[in-house]
Amino acid sequence: MASETSDSINVVLCGTSSASHVLAAVLSAHADVELSLFTRDATKAHDWNIFLRHDHLTVDAPDGDGGRVVRAANSFAVTSDPTQAARRCDIVILSLPAFLHARYLASLAPHLQDGCVIVGLPGQCGFEFDVRQALGERIERFGVVNFDSLPWICRIIEFGKKAWISGTKEVIAGAMRGDPTEIRIADPLSTLRRLLGEPPRLVVSGHLLGITLRSPNASNHPPMMYSRWKDWDGAALESPPLFYEAIDEQAVSLLVEINREVLATAERIMAENPEVDLSQVIPGYDWEIASYGPVITDQTSLLTAIRTNSGYRGIEHPMFSVAQGKFAPDFGHRFLTEDVPFGLVVIRGIAEIAGVPTPGIDAVVSWSQERLGREYLTSSGLDGRDVATTRCPQRYGFTTLRQVLGY
Repeated sequence: MASETSDSINVVLCGTSSASHVLAAVLSAHADVELSLFTRDATKAHDWNIFLRHDHLTVDAPDGDGGRVVRAANSFAVTSDPTQAARRCDIVILSLPAFLHARYLASLAPHLQDGCVIVGLPGQCGFEFDVRQALGERIERFGVVNFDSLPWICRIIEFGKKAWISGTKEVIAGAMRGDPTEIRIADPLSTLRRLLGEPPRLVVSGHLLGITLRSPNASNHPPMMYSRWKDWDGAALESPPLFYEAIDEQAVSLLVEINREVLATAERIMAENPEVDLSQVIPGYDWEIASYGPVITDQTSLLTAIRTNSGYRGIEHPMFSVAQGKFAPDFGHRFLTEDVPFGLVVIRGIAEIAGVPTPGIDAVVSWSQERLGREYLTSSGLDGRDVATTRCPQRYGFTTLRQVLGY
């Protein structure tokens, strides 16, 4: 199925996150791209359009030679109308917090024509479950792509106006589901590679479930929060501790333990379903080197790789001010609010269905749900009162691996 517009590619970019700011600049730079940014927030759409009438979004990024360069985006549309956004759409890119995916997909799904490619960048754990729920039986006439992480470490400097990239990954992994003959654009993966540019290099292979299990945010952020704060006595700190550069051996040991549980889950699924390729699920050290190798000073071990990654330089634990010059940990940060219910809990649910024990994951989930005032995990498994607010397979009624795999 070829696109109705052979001379252009219609892309819908969802959300107003820092990544959406950068993507708006990257995508709008292509002369053959008609870009619409869709936000469900009418006020943000209005404010951004007002700015764009007189100026351009700019992105400050590394130039590859140790310096920096400021690039200006070309013009693009911002809308809060899903009908307008979805018109003649070829590619939908969701680059916003995972808890918003279902809402955006529900808004767009009725207006999307068959043959669209829906991309999670990153989709986070269980992205394909939300897409399947939104599209229903139509899923077979769409392409679905999920990537394990963002191409960049970035932040917003000024909403709608300025964004900053502090680091770019060397490679990001993805997987795709869909019949190529049903897709509106002839070669969606080559198209995505061209539109995003290099670096990072996009490596797309295997089953979508491999990207869910591979998720670095899920496997790293909550365990690192747990390790740093599980014994916290409640006393305020003089300054926020560094998140990556100050990681210790105890935290790394937990990362390794959880990674083993994830790898064991992938191996069990592949053993029972030989046709399923989950080879994207790799050791945490291998992920760090593949993603950031050139900017890691000491590649001796996972500990040194994390500590000496210049892309992580200066990133602090999420904190809030409790008094002048005093700080306390912010347990309402996305490292827990997103990366637990839309990350580690999803992996825990898949492992439960696969019959793989997860003591390391269980310890982190149990601690995290207390900090969040939620209940996901009980003594009998993932059947807590708040499971419906997660993206674990149990929340969709999946009880077998075949259901999880989408068969």
